[in-house]
Amino acid sequence: MRLGKLAGVLVKVNPLFLLLCIIYIYLGLAREILVILTSVLMHEIAHGIMAKIMGLKIAEIDLLPFGGQAKIEDFTGLDPNKEIYVALAGPITSLSLAAVFYFLPLKFDPPTLDMMFKVNLLLGCLNLLPALPLDGGRVLRALLSPYRGYKKATRAAALAGEIMGALMIAGGAYLLWSSRTGINFIILGVFLFWAARREASFLVYAFMRFLVHKKGELARKGFLTSRQVVSSENTTIKTILDSSQPSHYLLVVIVDQDHHIAGMRSEAELIECLFEKGPRATLRDC
Repeated sequence: MRLGKLAGVLVKVNPLFLLLCIIYIYLGLAREILVILTSVLMHEIAHGIMAKIMGLKIAEIDLLPFGGQAKIEDFTGLDPNKEIYVALAGPITSLSLAAVFYFLPLKFDPPTLDMMFKVNLLLGCLNLLPALPLDGGRVLRALLSPYRGYKKATRAAALAGEIMGALMIAGGAYLLWSSRTGINFIILGVFLFWAARREASFLVYAFMRFLVHKKGELARKGFLTSRQVVSSENTTIKTILDSSQPSHYLLVVIVDQDHHIAGMRSEAELIECLFEKGPRATLRDC
C-alpha cells in the first residue's frame, strides 16, 4: 500500500505490516503502532540520506516491523563499502534516537518517551544482527562477497535470516506457553523468516542484475581490475560465475584435455551465454 512520497521517494507499507497495524488499532494500541511507524520511517530516512551521500538513488521505501527496506536503484555489489555505510546508517540512527529519548526530561510525556526509547533501541539492536534482510545481514554480505562471491554471500546471509527468524518464533512460542508473553517475538520472527526466504527466492534475479550492472560499470569507467580462472570446456557457466567477485572482472581461460589453451571468455560473454542458453550451459556452448 502506498503511504505517500517523502523527498520524492515513494513510501509503501507492506500488506502484512498494514494488517498488523489494523490489529493494533483494534486492540486500542494506536499510540504504540504510531510510535513504531515513526521509528521505522526515521530508520529508513537515515538509509536514504546515506545513500544520497554515497551517490546512490533510492527507488522506494517499503516499511516493515523490523525497519523496512530502502530499495536502491543503483547496485552496491561493485562497491561493498557503500552497502556497509548505507546499511549501518539505519541502526546508528535508531540507537542515537534511543539515547536522545532516554535522556529527555520527563515532562515530555514519560510513557511516550519510554516507548520511543524501547522501540528505537530494539530497532537498532535487531537490525545489527548478521542476517538478511536486516541491515547487519547486508553488512555481512558486503564483507563476505569479496572472498566468496556475491551469490554465495547472499545465500549465506539469507540462510542466517531464516534460522534467526525460526529461533525467534520458537523463543516466542515458549514464552507464550510459559508466561503468556512473547507474541511480539513470534510476529517479528514470522516477518523475518518470510523476508529472508524472499531474499533467497530473488537471489538468481539479484545475481543476474549484479553481473549485468558490472558490464555497465566497465563501460562507464573504461576499466576494472581483472581476475583470471582456468577451466575446461565442460564446466557450466553457472559454476564459474559463482566465483565472481564484486570488485573484479572475471576472465576465463579455456583449456582442452591436453591442457592447451582453446580460448578465452570474458564475464560479459558468459552472462550473455547464460541468458541465452540457460543455467545448464557450459563453456562449450559459448
